[in-house]
Amino acid sequence: MLHGSGSEADEARRQFGDVTAAMEQLFLGLPERTERLRELARLDTPVQQDADEVARMTDPRAGMYFFQAAVSGRWLDLLPLARLLPEEQRWPAVPYLRRLLVDEPERVCVWVEKNLDAICAQGLGALSQAVGLVSEAGMAGCALLARLVGEQPERFVLVRAAYWAREVPVAERTGQWVAVLEGVLRSRAFTVHESWESGQVLGELVGTTHPEGRLRTGKDRLGVIIRSALAGALNDHLEDEYAGLQAELVNELGTITLADPPHTIGVTLMRAVLDLALVEARLGVPVVQRLRGVYSKPPATEHRARLVAVHLTESWPHDSQHAEAAAEWWQAAVDAAREVGRGTWPNADLADFLALVEAQCPHELRAQMKAALGEGLGLPPAAAQVRAWADAFPGPVPRQWRIVRGLSPVLPEPVRGLWEPVLGLLEEKHGPPPGRPEPVVKTTSWVEAYGGLSVEVFRARVQAEGAVAAVAALAAAPVSEDDGDADGDRAGLLGELVAQDLEAWAADPAAVAAAAARPVLQAAYFNALHHAAGKGLLDPAMLGALAEAAFAIRPQEGLLGADPDDQALSVIGFCLTQLHRCDPAWAAGHMDTLLPLEPAWRPARVWLAHGKPDTALLARLDRTSLWHVLCEPDADGPLYRVLLALLDDTEPLGPTGEFLAGLTSCPGGEVAVSALLSQLATYTARSESGEVAERAAGLWRAALDANLPAAALRGAGHFVFAAGLDQDLWLELTVATLAQQPDLEDADYLVKRAARTPASPGAQSIAAAALDHGPVNGYRARTVRRTADLYEMAPAENTAEREALRVALINAGAIDAAYGS
Repeated sequence: MLHGSGSEADEARRQFGDVTAAMEQLFLGLPERTERLRELARLDTPVQQDADEVARMTDPRAGMYFFQAAVSGRWLDLLPLARLLPEEQRWPAVPYLRRLLVDEPERVCVWVEKNLDAICAQGLGALSQAVGLVSEAGMAGCALLARLVGEQPERFVLVRAAYWAREVPVAERTGQWVAVLEGVLRSRAFTVHESWESGQVLGELVGTTHPEGRLRTGKDRLGVIIRSALAGALNDHLEDEYAGLQAELVNELGTITLADPPHTIGVTLMRAVLDLALVEARLGVPVVQRLRGVYSKPPATEHRARLVAVHLTESWPHDSQHAEAAAEWWQAAVDAAREVGRGTWPNADLADFLALVEAQCPHELRAQMKAALGEGLGLPPAAAQVRAWADAFPGPVPRQWRIVRGLSPVLPEPVRGLWEPVLGLLEEKHGPPPGRPEPVVKTTSWVEAYGGLSVEVFRARVQAEGAVAAVAALAAAPVSEDDGDADGDRAGLLGELVAQDLEAWAADPAAVAAAAARPVLQAAYFNALHHAAGKGLLDPAMLGALAEAAFAIRPQEGLLGADPDDQALSVIGFCLTQLHRCDPAWAAGHMDTLLPLEPAWRPARVWLAHGKPDTALLARLDRTSLWHVLCEPDADGPLYRVLLALLDDTEPLGPTGEFLAGLTSCPGGEVAVSALLSQLATYTARSESGEVAERAAGLWRAALDANLPAAALRGAGHFVFAAGLDQDLWLELTVATLAQQPDLEDADYLVKRAARTPASPGAQSIAAAALDHGPVNGYRARTVRRTADLYEMAPAENTAEREALRVALINAGAIDAAYGS
């Protein structure tokens, strides 16, 4: 009995069982509970007691394995809802639900819909995962997706619904499938941000209307439903004033395609409506029927008039082949002519339609067509209105005049004649109209290099008068008034001139710098020269004079006390190795100025990052200052020069262990040593030299013997890529490194290389450490899979290393792999 005589025996046993189970969860590790976990997952007919046991599991790894392995569909009804719901960032139960989805998609969708409120309460991430699951159910998820699109129109819901729709086989698509996509297309949250996907959705709708050129007839009304849905979605978007304006700005709808749609959904929808109408024209659908959605949904505006006109132009080659279809076409054309005057601007689409009508109109319909066009364009203005506009010129052209002027080249003479006074006046003021209306908004490319200054002119001046005269002229040259950065333009031009004729510009650097006069031009000059020197394009004999000239332009109060122009002096740092080797006397005389590493503009600091490596020069730098530079962010250049020195058998930086220990003593030094080891490994991998690999292994061993902090050794994991290192040597050093730092970089590749020798205890230890301490990131699954493969290939011996590997697999959730199943 527990806690009082009032407890019944059964209740006492239940409480004791609960306490025992809780103790097991608390104190027993996953390896000790694995057998029972596997039994539960393999149950075909679990009962509530089994579900209660699963519900008490507190180890996330146990839950993940259970849902990956559970086979019975009964768990969906037995487990508590909290165990099955998605979380904001993950969904442990989703592998189980996906397996149910294969045989029972309706049941899974019903479960999601039943618990939709609870799912939404978990956050948008949970809802996103649930939508993704439902979208894998095919048409079984259609009703629920339709509800989600309407009630939860988040962008991710709409995008997933669009993907779902494209994956449903055409033969299974229904009116409800169309309703899902219509909801998606009506949402501006989708169409504004997903223009390409909108085009794909519309292409699916058009392609579904009459699949493979087969006309849907009789009770199969899916084509009618799609036609109506497209027109409705179009009308919904064109009611927005801005969307309507964007549609008007498109001059030719014929240039629009659903494969490469514009960013304006209204225009894309217009193209989809036209594509569908053209498909139906080819299949012999009467013009009134195929335009029924256009006539009934969009109101009588410029957009409807344009849609009808464009479709009639596109369908003429098909409708003109049959007398009955042609008669219907001409009736529609007369009706369309009554609306050509709508809109703000003329467009090429209406002009093409009118040109076709003028060329093809039967004689007996010309009077009717003339009357229709007159009605569409309206009455010309009175003479007094024309005079008033001429007297007030310049001023805006009235909307109707603008449309008539733009369409005038294709209007029938009787219609154009009525507007002749207006057209004559407009031609007098604005010139003749283009033969075909041009876009209202045009995009052109305009580039003016160097503010109007000519490279060719100054290049010729260099050849005729020399670089000094040319730079003096450039410094005084006027730059376009529209340009806001005159000296920037001059500096850009000077850099290009120097690169084109290095010999001329490097001949007398002091005179050129003096003639340039302004610091920005001097900096551009020396900057161009240091780029050339870095590429080996300058004669080394010139470098001393260049350095002297760069020093000479410093302020008179002295180099060390001045605020330096690092661009002008950078040429010294870039060429410090050449100066040190080619003019040692000059370099020796300036060492106190050249070699300090602070402040950052000092030549040695520039050399350390960008200059040609020189171990002798590196050894002369102040050691503590060097360590501090190596600890700074973006120190790849200095680290590279240091690793080359460490690989030198003469040890110019002293014993490796002492150097690395000193580096780790600085703030940030542990990270710097790790980066140095990583870069050393990369260098070794690329060199493919046995000598380099041997020396690198010596440096790696020295780092291990120096008893560095664990964080300093992380980069040693990168040696996994050094193919030149003998496998046994790599195993030995990696195992030794893991003893000091179990969390190495590139854990997944450590396992991959270890798997070359699966029988090796060292390889098994490496794989176990990679699983136990490697990062839980996007590569984790690959690390687990490679470790499982290594375990499977390893001899079935009862060794400590193999057992540690088995336990690591269990702790990583790869329970079946650990049991060889």
